[in-house]
Amino acid sequence: MNKNMLVKDCINEIGKFLAVRDIDELTSVALEKKYSLNKVKLLVLLGNSISSTIKCAVEAYNNGICEKVLICGGIGHSTEILRNTIKSHDIYKYIDLDGQSEADIFYQIINKYYNIPKDKIIIENKSTNCGENAKKAIELLDTLSIDYSSVILVQDPTMQLRTYASFLKYINTKDDILLINYAPFIPVVDDDIAFVNKEIDGIWTMDRYIQLLMGEIPRLKDDINGYGPNGKGFIEHIDIPSIIDEAYSKLENIIRIKTR
Repeated sequence: MNKNMLVKDCINEIGKFLAVRDIDELTSVALEKKYSLNKVKLLVLLGNSISSTIKCAVEAYNNGICEKVLICGGIGHSTEILRNTIKSHDIYKYIDLDGQSEADIFYQIINKYYNIPKDKIIIENKSTNCGENAKKAIELLDTLSIDYSSVILVQDPTMQLRTYASFLKYINTKDDILLINYAPFIPVVDDDIAFVNKEIDGIWTMDRYIQLLMGEIPRLKDDINGYGPNGKGFIEHIDIPSIIDEAYSKLENIIRIKTR
């Protein structure tokens, strides 16, 4: 196997592992098939730099499979990237970006361009990282006495799994809460190490994507250096299959060789 093929396979293996989808599509048919539900109480859209994730929340609401949408995210390391993406977007570029959080930017787009009623949208705009997203979201929902017994989580595909593990940390003492992952897309690269997903607004550069993958697996580890209960305690325990560990090690070795 040549180097490009190996890199492609490793990237796609890790990318698919992180971009969790518990249902195939955002429809009542998909929900019924797997969970015997025709809608969930809440969809949580987490702030990130990929503007096309907004369309998932809109699609779910328009398909009638969520009662409310919680947009979650303050100002963090991806905020400036999101602002730059919006500035260059053909449609969204007229949104007010000055000093706005990720949640506020997403809210403006959803409200202005997709007409989801204000009373169906909840905003949490103070959290600055993945763990805080979950913590502050749950705190806000409890304060507002909003039912979140069934939730769809939508996040940047590289952070979908960690977002799920973060929410588990704050709801694992509660009974009968269903968390459903829906990564907006599954990133796939071709033999030339270029994205097959060419239609995604705000998709990362390839260098940034690889950087995100290489940073995410160590964070998900449940060891002294990871974010799990045996490390920093930011997330619940996540099992990392041996095939992912192997793909990570191979990719890490190739990157090291390349940068020498």
